[in-house]
Amino acid sequence: MTESVMMMIPLLITFLSVLQISTGVMSRTVSTNVVQGSVAGTAINGSDVVHVDNQSGGNSKPSNATNQVIELPGGGSFTIGTQQIHIPSITPLLPGGDNYEATGLAITE
Repeated sequence: MTESVMMMIPLLITFLSVLQISTGVMSRTVSTNVVQGSVAGTAINGSDVVHVDNQSGGNSKPSNATNQVIELPGGGSFTIGTQQIHIPSITPLLPGGDNYEATGLAITE
């Protein structure tokens, strides 16, 4: 009985660590795609794109998302969008959680 419990603790720690790493990789990819889509929509429409907030059910622009538009000399513009992301930790592997910045780029003619 005690041998199975002694085996369960390292197995659980390993499982949660792998889950934390895979969640971090997947969330970075998804966040970058969402920000890129937002920036592309801003470049196409010429205004900020409204995001659907799944938690509250309403439409809103993320409060930490910023778009910077740089006019190009020959016409058109270069749009850079950034968003600060924080993902809470589920293991002691990252005690403060995962903090990163997702960036998207778009060029209009």
